[in-house]
Amino acid sequence: MGAFDGQNVIIDIMGKTYNNPNDHYDYGIYTKVKDGARKLDNIVLSRIFITVKSITQIDPGHYWIEIIHQDEDETDEFMEKARKDRLAEKDLPKLNGICKKANGFRESYGWYPDDAVLFGSGLSNFLKGNGFLNGDCELRREKDKGKILSNTEERNAGRREENNDLSIRPFDAHQNGRFHPDKIDFTTNPYLLPGDSRTDEQIIAEIRDFAKSFDDVWSYNLNSFDETNCHTFLYLLLATCNLADFDCIGKDLDPYFLAYKTSLNDEENLNSKYEERKKLINKLWQISQYI
Repeated sequence: MGAFDGQNVIIDIMGKTYNNPNDHYDYGIYTKVKDGARKLDNIVLSRIFITVKSITQIDPGHYWIEIIHQDEDETDEFMEKARKDRLAEKDLPKLNGICKKANGFRESYGWYPDDAVLFGSGLSNFLKGNGFLNGDCELRREKDKGKILSNTEERNAGRREENNDLSIRPFDAHQNGRFHPDKIDFTTNPYLLPGDSRTDEQIIAEIRDFAKSFDDVWSYNLNSFDETNCHTFLYLLLATCNLADFDCIGKDLDPYFLAYKTSLNDEENLNSKYEERKKLINKLWQISQYI
């Protein structure tokens, strides 16, 4: 994954070493704000890189986007009691509680498979499964039935809808990363380019609209143009919402982005879906190069 020495994260992936000057949540971002650009401090981009431990043991990692709210740690009384009593998710129905607060779950969005299946062989392997926003599907929820009602631990399933059974806000299954920053390889904040006068509320509304309308399978094919996964989801969201990522994509610190962009640009005779993605990915790279 990477080593954290208090000032730098050293990322060793795909045979290359990346020095990350951006520390985790509690340490802040040290990049000087570009003239005329506005850093969005209330929006966080989080990346956990793929780790290959052995041929049969692979940590898939995850990419997601978070929206920070001042009231996110406010907790309903019934949830506080359930946590104190160490009740599990399977106990929720008998609590008869209706969420009126965030309950510590940070609003966030990412793309997951339900149960990815491996196709092909050798170098032609292709993982594919049904895609779900925040991993909110029956299969993943079932795996969480025995988990205690904690907001600080990783879950298999987040929630895609507002006013769900755990929180008033949708949340990614990895939203607990703020409590475990050592497990995250890279966090940055997106920026608005000069002349962009959108308010924070408008930007958040656009992020929500994109996330809730995104519809595709989940797939992974070695960063090929024809895959759709958490990487793809984050890149397309940023491009669609005109959010620049100076501190990661702009500094060529995301090897998956570089490989994905190269594959899109090298592929001939793209259909309309991938041609549109090619335009968006090149747009994201261009706006993230702003100096």
